[in-house]
Amino acid sequence: MAVSKKKSLPKKPKGLGRPSKDGGINVREALIQAGLELLGTTALEDISLRKVAAKAGVSHVASYHHFENKHSLFSAIAEIGFQKYFEAYQKELEKTNQDFKGRYRALGWTYFQFIMANRQFARIMFGGMGVDVKSHPSLSAVSRRTYRQLHEIIRMGQRLGHLEKGNTREKTLASWAMIHGIAMLFLEGRLQMKHDPKEMENFIQTVTEYAYIGMK
Repeated sequence: MAVSKKKSLPKKPKGLGRPSKDGGINVREALIQAGLELLGTTALEDISLRKVAAKAGVSHVASYHHFENKHSLFSAIAEIGFQKYFEAYQKELEKTNQDFKGRYRALGWTYFQFIMANRQFARIMFGGMGVDVKSHPSLSAVSRRTYRQLHEIIRMGQRLGHLEKGNTREKTLASWAMIHGIAMLFLEGRLQMKHDPKEMENFIQTVTEYAYIGMK
């Protein structure tokens, strides 16, 4: 009796199916890193998930296992950025006695340093472009934390008599506008960085102080 040969299943084309680690490289992390690199050189509107996948060295199809579109990728990048920012603020806070003035100055200096050192993150974290925060709950939660941090510092200043009571929200927004504004002036080259890091720090913290002096 003749034995029938078992038919072999057709092979899946490369790039299809759930992506796996290739040579120890995590696909999701590779896409995020590639996205960051493109953010440093390319306009947001010119970035596509296909371009990110190509730069990461993974298939376009594989990228969709991790991100629905480029906005989902940007959201993941922004979320990582906020975590990096909070870690930096905590380290800066440890250098102070954590009173009102110390907290306020630490937040301003951390915000400035982070934006200048992480321009790719800053473009989508604070630039308001490329990300629909409301569509990504985890990003929405972590981004609101930056506002709450400053809001709590303002409330602390009011409780301790450093700031006039009332209009806490308005005072928080005014402080944020001042800190963000000075960072943007340097980021866009309107103001030039000082060569001495300590002199630069003193300059930023002095400007930051003027924000709360006006609220006394």
